[in-house]
Amino acid sequence: AGARRDLQVAEQAAELAASRLWGSQARLDELSKAVPVPEGALAAEFIASVAVGRPCDTAVLERSAIDARAQIAAAENDVTIWERTSDECAFAVKTKEADVAIAKDRLERAARAVICNSMYVARLIDELTALQSEVVNKRSVLRFIWRASCNGELERPLSERVERVLRQNIDGLESTPVSAAWSAAFNKLLEDSAAELPS
Repeated sequence: AGARRDLQVAEQAAELAASRLWGSQARLDELSKAVPVPEGALAAEFIASVAVGRPCDTAVLERSAIDARAQIAAAENDVTIWERTSDECAFAVKTKEADVAIAKDRLERAARAVICNSMYVARLIDELTALQSEVVNKRSVLRFIWRASCNGELERPLSERVERVLRQNIDGLESTPVSAAWSAAFNKLLEDSAAELPS
């Protein structure tokens, strides 16, 4: 859960960094398209300062150009910082994705270890061996009786029922409600380590 939460936060940060990168690139594009100080603008500003009785110096005259250059430099710096931040966040997302995959693998291994409890499996094998022996014996008796009734000693519906039972596949490889319950318990165990297994 912690690794998934860290991944979600990293993905949010990556999206935000990419958004800010796009915004800073758009701002830089706008500043780059801005019209430079037009010809005659310096003369107009100097004339205006003389008209009010305070002739300005070159620092005032260059301020417009300097402000525009400073804005462009700041915007370029923003783009550089957000590019780097976006790249680092994208790398962090990949790292967090790998962490989530590792955590998921560890969780699945732990759940498998719980499911594959050797004492429980040994008990199941012993029980199944006994049941299989009983089933084989009963099937062989039923087969003998079925074959012995070649002259109709078994009524037809009962004989057909015996035949269906004898033809049934009993290897247990198909999915059953019991195996579905175990599958659901395994999935629950992946989410909750206190989940109980079927009895």
